[in-house]
Amino acid sequence: MKKLLILMMALAMTLSLAACGGSDSAPTSTPDTSAPAASDITLVNKVANYTALLVPSDFGEFSDKDGYAVAEGPDASIVVTPTFPSDTWIEDVTEDYMLESLGDTYSNIKVLAFDNPANIGGVDSLSFLCTGDSNNSGKNVTTCQIILYFAIDGQNCEQHIAFTYTTGANSSLEANLADILPSITLE
Repeated sequence: MKKLLILMMALAMTLSLAACGGSDSAPTSTPDTSAPAASDITLVNKVANYTALLVPSDFGEFSDKDGYAVAEGPDASIVVTPTFPSDTWIEDVTEDYMLESLGDTYSNIKVLAFDNPANIGGVDSLSFLCTGDSNNSGKNVTTCQIILYFAIDGQNCEQHIAFTYTTGANSSLEANLADILPSITLE
């Protein structure tokens, strides 16, 4: 019992000295060992809902969440929808259309880039890059929405891919997005 009391008093004194004391030297930071270093991240080819793309190696495998293929990594995620019949023509998708479609998911949306038409994976597509406050988490996130337009057996179809990461978190997705986008191909 005495040993426990002495240990608690020593701990209390240590904490009080640390709280009162100051130092003119800059604090030293310890490296974060919870996430791999950027140099340790490679891009791995994965397939989700019949679409192949490169994914950072610190991401988990794609899992099915109500038909959507979802892969999650540190402060980031990739969502690939199933292919579905398209009732929208690529020519009809404007920046305002994209803002309206994301209005239920994000607030304070700021458009960073809108490219329509584009060609990704050899098919007509568009890309929409924006930041906004997530209505679910409240965090400011950056999202790159890709919509692929193509035909299967004469039926016009589309598929959406959403790359989302916490703004300013320096995620592997953010660092590699420029290499990931041109890797997208339909299987």
